[in-house]
Amino acid sequence: MRRKRFVSAALATLLALTMTACGGDSSTPTNDEGSGSDAGGTPEYTIKVGHTLQEDTPAHKAWLLFEEQVEANSEGRIAVELYPNSSLGTERVMFEACQMGTLEVAYGTTSVLANFDKNMEVLDLPFLFEDEATARAAITGELGTAAAANLGDIGLINLTYMENGIRHVTNSSHPINTPDDLRDLKIRTMENSIHMSSFTHLGASPTPMAFTELFTALQQGTVDGEENPLFLIQTSRFEEVQDYLSLTGHFYTAGIATINKAFFESLPEDLQTVVTEAADAAREEEYRLCDEQNATALEYLKTEMEVNEISPENRQLFVDATAPVYDEVRTEIGDELVDMALAAQAG
Repeated sequence: MRRKRFVSAALATLLALTMTACGGDSSTPTNDEGSGSDAGGTPEYTIKVGHTLQEDTPAHKAWLLFEEQVEANSEGRIAVELYPNSSLGTERVMFEACQMGTLEVAYGTTSVLANFDKNMEVLDLPFLFEDEATARAAITGELGTAAAANLGDIGLINLTYMENGIRHVTNSSHPINTPDDLRDLKIRTMENSIHMSSFTHLGASPTPMAFTELFTALQQGTVDGEENPLFLIQTSRFEEVQDYLSLTGHFYTAGIATINKAFFESLPEDLQTVVTEAADAAREEEYRLCDEQNATALEYLKTEMEVNEISPENRQLFVDATAPVYDEVRTEIGDELVDMALAAQAG
């Protein structure tokens, strides 16, 4: 596979300065959970984990569990530092930093990681999964393993998959029941070619921008709407600047934690096991929290927004409109992964 790096000297310098300003020195963690040395000594290793989400999201709570288990089970040999809320930059910047080794673990979405490894595109196919259970089984099974098989070529290892979730559309104009309702609406998307192509086929005007800019963009009318999982719509307070929530379920977005390959391989085998087992525990905790928070979020959002479901007949209109995206992905990554995804669709 062709090796890709999205790195520049300026970016490396900027990130180093950002991490220094944020207290990135391994002896001074930024979180409040302790120094990472239960025995009172100096840790042998430090794992910095960066992500863009708020502290009240399932992902951050799961990373707190990862921190707790790694520090306890390594008997203080590893300290973990958590950097939420985009404090180290965007997902793309953090994946780049993870490639360089200036950040040990970057947690983001497979949608953004697809800019580094095209095989990740298969996990973003539109209307691939109708429910989380089917998606989780596929992502943590054969499909997810195959999608991540080439990450080592760009200096990364898939530490674990987590979940961003099934995504739905909000906007300030009207309910979305059919693709025609999306026509000409400016919808913020992630910087992902599959997402942008899908919304283009649906008649919308996809507008990629950083998540940190989104609330203001919605407030000022720079974009008409956005698409995210239910818990993230609530925790981001989008109901304050959006009137309509349509349960389109157009993408399932997996979260992925990459760990720098050289760093991981530098750990003794017993510590590698500590890290991977803690990551697996964090994944299961995040799944549990996502289920709880999505259910709570939907009930809350129904009191703040006009919420509509999509009928099976109308859902098929969305599926048909985005069918050409599957051919586009086949051109990018070949038939094998796409066929594997379609086989996983049935559960």
